[in-house]
Amino acid sequence: MKRWLLALCLLTMLAPVHAVDASKDPKTIVLAFYKLAMQDFKPAEAFAKYVAPGFIEHSADSPGGTAQSTVSFLEDLIKKMPDPKWKIVRSVAEGDLVFLHVRVTPAPNAPAIAVAEIFRVSNGKLVEHWDVIQHAPEHPVNPRSMF
Repeated sequence: MKRWLLALCLLTMLAPVHAVDASKDPKTIVLAFYKLAMQDFKPAEAFAKYVAPGFIEHSADSPGGTAQSTVSFLEDLIKKMPDPKWKIVRSVAEGDLVFLHVRVTPAPNAPAIAVAEIFRVSNGKLVEHWDVIQHAPEHPVNPRSMF
């Protein structure tokens, strides 16, 4: 092998690897948002920090489909639950979309609720959200867990 080609290969291997900027990584942003909003019970603070102006909410439970209506809905939901727990079971990111599979337990010993959350992130902010919600059946016919 020519010496210049060998030197180029060695320089390429030794070049510094640039770390991904976590502040711009959609999955990192969504997980931080979700922790603050749902696990720390601070939806208003989470929306102020992580959500873009013009945020679009697609959830059927949020009247108006705006950030403010979603914050109001979440604050009311949290107040109605005796001891809620939101546990992220799985998270997947593809491009600007982040998918969460969440187990929600509204109170100790209450039946779980399966939630699929989909977020779209642009320029480091949440810009869109969808969800699919299914209550875990009391007597499922499938022996495998939903989680």
